[in-house]
Amino acid sequence: MLSELYEDKLFQTRIHFKTILEEGLRIIKENNKELNVYHSLFRRYIYCLESINLLITDFDVDKKYREQSIAIVLRASLLDYLTTLYLRTFLAEKKAGIKSLKSSYDEEFDKLLSEQIRRILTVSNKDKNTSAYNHERFCKSVDTMYNNFRTLFDKSKPLDYEKPANSLKYKRRDDISPIKIRERLDNFSKNLKSIDYLKVFSLYDIYSKYDHFGVMSMLLEQMDINEVCDNMLWSVFHITDGISFCVDLLKDEVGCNSDFEKMLNEIDYLRGVIYTKTYWLSKEYKEKHK
Repeated sequence: MLSELYEDKLFQTRIHFKTILEEGLRIIKENNKELNVYHSLFRRYIYCLESINLLITDFDVDKKYREQSIAIVLRASLLDYLTTLYLRTFLAEKKAGIKSLKSSYDEEFDKLLSEQIRRILTVSNKDKNTSAYNHERFCKSVDTMYNNFRTLFDKSKPLDYEKPANSLKYKRRDDISPIKIRERLDNFSKNLKSIDYLKVFSLYDIYSKYDHFGVMSMLLEQMDINEVCDNMLWSVFHITDGISFCVDLLKDEVGCNSDFEKMLNEIDYLRGVIYTKTYWLSKEYKEKHK
């Protein structure tokens, strides 16, 4: 049975979501022509919260099955949070004039962009022999990627349409994986004292079990609904932290002039609701705001 604590927290969460989503979608509309990492991450955060808002409507024991969809949506957004935080640590070094021994903010930024491009440009010989493969269409896709992301390609390596990924500067070993993010944050932990990134990894790991079928995914179906709500709300708490970091990067790195104040204020109110250990709403309040 859903406890009164989580029933009230979910109720108030949806009230705060209303303003956050209205403002977030307004900002997305203002910048809908921007093709940029941080604009895209911001959109993904807002779309995640909108999906969660729909899934927690009337959420109770009878609708507990929605936890599967909730988990998959939150897993993606928690990884976005960790990616945002990862880039932010390199940007902090860049602003401080520190050149990392292994990498730099600009290099890590390019690695992030390169990963999916490499996957798109990599087609196995087996796949090339299927009826779904069209070499002419593939070559056009290669040209599009090359023309839009020239800085990610090594100009000393001629573009080979049979293996175009070989011309990229960064290889598979350079991908920004969760393991690499964890190593970076652990090494940077003295500067992240107010950020519980270990909790984020824990939640990400739990939701990964939902996403991939196995013994744990079956066991998680038996989790108490109140624990499901607790994990979900703390995930939202950290994701809104990611939104705040993303807004800072939009302002500093992209020069975005949108007004984020109202949305960020509402996020602070929401975080307070999630953080408090005791919470209660009167019947009159819920009747008025239902």
